[in-house]
Amino acid sequence: MKVRNDWGIHRLARPVAAMLLVVGAAACGEDPAGPNGGGGVGDTIRPPNGLVLLVPDAGAPALTTLDTAFLATKGVRSEMRIRYEPVPPDDSGERFLELRIEDQSLLSYPVGHPKAGALFVDGDTVTIRIVVDPATLSVTLSPSGLQFDPLVPAELELRYVNADPDFDGDGDDDPELEDEIDLWRQENPGDPWKRVGILKDSTLDRVRANLTEFSRYALGI
Repeated sequence: MKVRNDWGIHRLARPVAAMLLVVGAAACGEDPAGPNGGGGVGDTIRPPNGLVLLVPDAGAPALTTLDTAFLATKGVRSEMRIRYEPVPPDDSGERFLELRIEDQSLLSYPVGHPKAGALFVDGDTVTIRIVVDPATLSVTLSPSGLQFDPLVPAELELRYVNADPDFDGDGDDDPELEDEIDLWRQENPGDPWKRVGILKDSTLDRVRANLTEFSRYALGI
């Protein structure tokens, strides 16, 4: 297995962390997808049906929650994590998701909020919700439209340690495809997928991304 950027030395952006802090960050580029909607390791955009999402392994433990929320405050660093149920001798459970929001990450309120478009000031709060799709290793972060400072983005990390090793769903294990696993963002259902992963550590089966806004995020190839 290869590490596509050393986790500690070749960091391309601020770290991600937390037990359920989500991701964001937009990628750009042309889609070199082929006639079947697939793409290569270097492409940055895929059509809605052009990404094969990772799915949980049949023997994977359940996640401790599929729907959780927490209060983020401007001026206070926040972290959230989602784990799998513990499997002896592990007494804490494998980590699945970490979301970190730095003290100055919150930028402006989303549409639909009484303060829509206004900038956050220290002490302002917003409720952040994380919903996991139990059929795939994908998460939806809300409220949609919440903006983070591009200079101090939120950070999301997803792990695929309990993903089905048949990454492409063709009926056999695919260790050779691990290098193709990345973190992707979909603005709305039916929209193209955009590659957003900035750091990948194959030794710990994790991918990180910076977020400037919320939407749906998934691990896929």
